[in-house]
Amino acid sequence: MTPRPEQVMFNSLGTSCAADLYVPEADGPVPGLVLGHSGVMVKEALAAFAPHFVHAGFAVLAIDYRTVGTSEGEPRGQDYPQRQVEDFRSAISYLQSRPEVDAARIGLWGVSIGGSVAVQAAVLDRRARCVVVQSPSVWNGWRYLERLLGRSGVHALRDRLDEDWQRRYEGGASARVPHLSLDGETVRDTPDLAAEMFPSYRNEKTLDSAEHLLTFAPEDLIHRLAPTPLLMIANGGWDPYHMLEEAQSAYAKAGEPKRLEVLPYDVLGLYTGPGLDEAMGLAVDWFDRYLRKTRLVTTTPTPTRESVAAMTQ
Repeated sequence: MTPRPEQVMFNSLGTSCAADLYVPEADGPVPGLVLGHSGVMVKEALAAFAPHFVHAGFAVLAIDYRTVGTSEGEPRGQDYPQRQVEDFRSAISYLQSRPEVDAARIGLWGVSIGGSVAVQAAVLDRRARCVVVQSPSVWNGWRYLERLLGRSGVHALRDRLDEDWQRRYEGGASARVPHLSLDGETVRDTPDLAAEMFPSYRNEKTLDSAEHLLTFAPEDLIHRLAPTPLLMIANGGWDPYHMLEEAQSAYAKAGEPKRLEVLPYDVLGLYTGPGLDEAMGLAVDWFDRYLRKTRLVTTTPTPTRESVAAMTQ
């Protein structure tokens, strides 16, 4: 049985963020994981993933980004990936302050765009020792939106953003737009179901969030992640939102150690479908190998006359 999470708050550059902290029963400090969702989805949705890690002996911090869920910050629903990168890093700092967590063994896990956010956080923050990305989506925001909307769709979006900029310049607020507008019979009702199940979730975000997505390109930095180990778990079935081509493009630029697993499931298969257990098993094994079993890099002591003499005698 998964222990009930402790509801905590942590400071992210002056804004209080909410998180659910799961701690397994253990005799001493255990490796810790920060879990991040996509966009303005909320930490309660991460309860489907967290137990897999807790049962494997990892402490888990499932976070709400700033302006999302029960975190603070105004205006609500700012879906800014670069700020979410900062929230991941702040969550690392919080985990390191907990006595239940081995501060030297912390990994990051993210789903959808939360995965590429986690990767960029790990590129910038070497305290992240390992990364797992599940159902990866956005690695170059401009390219992603052109694939999703077409070039004419992005052109129309830029016209709306110009109007929104002028509105904000004149003292108004950015327009509110849906967070998720999904096509396809199997996913069309997903936003309404999420709002029903998770009361803190709102299926809306600020329109200016699209500007931040257009300029978000962690693929340009992913080659600097190495030697931090990277696992990508991608969808091989019908999935217009987590495009396999995006994952393959970023993966090709990443350094070793790395692994790409393409599983035979569609858009929901790694969220609620039969692929969830399989994907989480791969993630647990990756974290177990690189957070628990792999030796950490150690600092070589400064040589002294005595130590050098002892080596040469």
